[in-house]
Amino acid sequence: MNRLVAGGRVRGLLCALFLLGGATPAAAQTPTTPAAPARIGLALSGGSAKGIAHVGVLRALERLGVRIDVVAGTSMGGVIGGMYALDFSVDSIESVIASADWSALINDATPRRRRFVDQRRLDERAIVAVPLAGRRVILPAGAIVGSGMMRILEHVTWRGALVRDFARLPRPFVAVATNLETGEAVALGEGVLAEALRASAGVPGAVEPILLDGRLLVDGGLSRNLPAENARDLGADFVICSDVSEPIDAADELVSIVDVLSQLASLSMLASTLAQRAQCDVLILPDVEGLSSFSFEQVDEWVERGEEATAAQEAKLSVVAQRPPPPDGRTEPAPLLGDSVRIAGVVVAGSTSPRTDALIHRELEIDPGDHVSRDEMEDRLSDIENTDLFGLVRYRLDAADGAAVLTVSVVERARDRLALGLRYDDERRAALLFSATLQNVLTHGAVARVDLRLGEETQIGALLQRRRGVTGRFGAGIGARWAQAPLALPAAFGGPQDLETWVGTVSLGLAVYRDLYLGVEGRAESTHASTGPASNELVSAAGVLDHESLDRVDFPRSGVDLRGRLEWGLSDVSTGGWFASTILDGRLFVPLHDQLTLDAGGFAGYARGADLPAQRLFFLGGTYRSSVFRETHPTFAGISVQARSGRAVQVASVGLRWEFEPDWFVRGGVETAGIQDAWRLPIPDQTVAWSVMAGLRTRIGPVSAQLTKVVGDRDPRVSVSVGRSF
Repeated sequence: MNRLVAGGRVRGLLCALFLLGGATPAAAQTPTTPAAPARIGLALSGGSAKGIAHVGVLRALERLGVRIDVVAGTSMGGVIGGMYALDFSVDSIESVIASADWSALINDATPRRRRFVDQRRLDERAIVAVPLAGRRVILPAGAIVGSGMMRILEHVTWRGALVRDFARLPRPFVAVATNLETGEAVALGEGVLAEALRASAGVPGAVEPILLDGRLLVDGGLSRNLPAENARDLGADFVICSDVSEPIDAADELVSIVDVLSQLASLSMLASTLAQRAQCDVLILPDVEGLSSFSFEQVDEWVERGEEATAAQEAKLSVVAQRPPPPDGRTEPAPLLGDSVRIAGVVVAGSTSPRTDALIHRELEIDPGDHVSRDEMEDRLSDIENTDLFGLVRYRLDAADGAAVLTVSVVERARDRLALGLRYDDERRAALLFSATLQNVLTHGAVARVDLRLGEETQIGALLQRRRGVTGRFGAGIGARWAQAPLALPAAFGGPQDLETWVGTVSLGLAVYRDLYLGVEGRAESTHASTGPASNELVSAAGVLDHESLDRVDFPRSGVDLRGRLEWGLSDVSTGGWFASTILDGRLFVPLHDQLTLDAGGFAGYARGADLPAQRLFFLGGTYRSSVFRETHPTFAGISVQARSGRAVQVASVGLRWEFEPDWFVRGGVETAGIQDAWRLPIPDQTVAWSVMAGLRTRIGPVSAQLTKVVGDRDPRVSVSVGRSF
């Protein structure tokens, strides 16, 4: 039985997120090649990563001297066809695909560098989040909004941002989408090119549908995965088709529900694909066996397969290459954008209030007369998304007397969400985090966070914050927290016991940069021990520094993570005396090579005062940070958790990490530490340890195992962890 190509998408993503494709292969027509001139069209099918093979087809066609006059594409074929229609060279298209962050296609997260420090630290604790509407969890129209996809498509189509009629591109072009209401194929030959490609490649269920000209559109693979007739409609006399669909499975291959759903999708498109293949003069079928629809990293392999499949049609294509073009009667191609464009004015669409307009204008920071580049535009749109107050954000540029009017369209939708975090380590065992984030609580721009942490260290906390970035660079907040955790207190404080702590805070600060926060904090705290004299109450004021510029949260390759705290307070430990605490905690990551990273870390803390509460002592030991006592518990993997305590502590570490395979790591390092009741340098009675770690970066966070041995001790310590700390 001939095998059909299912045109376009993944074989999975929660079962319902199938990728759509073609049909069973029909015999290609044997082309006739009269000497008469011919307008040659190219039709590129959908196929997710398989569509990268189209690049090889293009390269082989150019090598054979085949001229392409018009292009039609669906889904991934539309993206590649759109770039080719913009007169990208084949090498440039391949470079764009090889360097693109394809994970952004299934991730709406704003680029990390555009997030504020507090957003990074709080949002990245979770492994999964679901949207909330009021008090209810809702099912969205798609697993993602598609913001990341929109940014990528706007980036690659920048040159054609002023073109409204795709027939006026260097090569006339049309993208095919599907009308979700009627199921009919929709030929998109005008409008904003990035929006047309976003509609054509919007996998139903995976990406929210997009509304264009009153029509709700999704992936064109549903209705016409191979757009041969659209190439004919553009005036092509001779149509070359490249179809990269996944073959229909035999009965013994249908072993899971995903297989069955994918097969049903393919069969539903059988008639359409047969009809389209009948309109192809040359049908090119790259081999799609053995590689996944997610294999975006296998660029070279896909391109080679496209070249090989095209070479198999060389005899026919060599004849086609000899046909001259017909007289060009079309309108002169539209001018393309250069590196930047001068903005004549800014318009906001989709807003329902002057407050929203003001927010968007502030985040854009674009005034009439300013020149804006492609990268700057991308960053400004990311800043708007970073507020978490909108759904899909997009823009269009309309020519105006040598400049352009910028229209930013938004969908007002606060991104309230419920998130879940998972953590296991052999020091504190399993822990769960439930976190709810609600936007615009009490006032516009305020965000409320409620956290519940279950485990050996249990916490319940709430924070209401006037958002940095939404309301300007200044932020203010109030918070409350209850926590219960064991603490290995010295004998003078009653020995090891459970502590129960109530904390209330008020804060005021300035986001100097996105990765640097300076602030002050007031705190009231009440602590009660299960037994002994550790119970106390205190009030304090602190200056806070928070700087974080890591390139990623798990196994960073570059950047700095630095926290500082200078606190002064009063407690009832004795006669109303004072206490003070100074803490500086930092990590540095320096890339030495693509796979090699140097890391260095340090912790310095000094606490003074007759009324210093027991829980404000420093406790040294353990591989992982305490959730409740994070500020005062530096890690030292060579000794057990909270093994040593004192008023002054110094820790230093250095290591070398090698990423020998993507997301697989090994690290070797050494650390030294000392803790005592008075600050002294050099550190007396230093403890030195070496360690070896193996780790894996996964969707649920880092997975690692570490072997550590203190110099002079006989037995090493082994520690394992899964997930991010919270």
